[in-house]
Amino acid sequence: MLDTQLHLEAPEGVSFTLSPAGIPVRCAAFAIDFAIRCCVMLVCGYFITFLGEVGIGIMLILWFLLEWWYPVFFELSNQGATPGKRAMNLRVTFDDGTPVDFGASLTRNLLRFADFLPFLYGLGLCSMLINGQSKRLGDLAAGTLVIHQVAN
Repeated sequence: MLDTQLHLEAPEGVSFTLSPAGIPVRCAAFAIDFAIRCCVMLVCGYFITFLGEVGIGIMLILWFLLEWWYPVFFELSNQGATPGKRAMNLRVTFDDGTPVDFGASLTRNLLRFADFLPFLYGLGLCSMLINGQSKRLGDLAAGTLVIHQVAN
């Protein structure tokens, strides 16, 4: 099992444990989010094709928004979880367990382009294997951690 336990102590003296998410569950969450984005593109693409060349421009803008702002929007508005992360019971926090903010979410998601290199998230996967908390490059730069959500 690649997942580990991270034991932290708050300044108030309260101890708590975070469980960083490993590669398999994060890949499953990414696959769900990717499928959602593809479905949105297909449905919108069907209707936008009737607009001709203007439709192509609209599709490119939509693709950009879905690819780069979808995760940021959901991480900020949905307690650190995209629909895929929510389905897999994951969420994004800072390293100390506090909720992620706009700057950190933007940083970790913009660095997905570096994680993708050289092919199909190769660098991101290597980073996750090397790091004991399964952090990809975006998480390292933003000081964030993807954890298993504690059931209420």
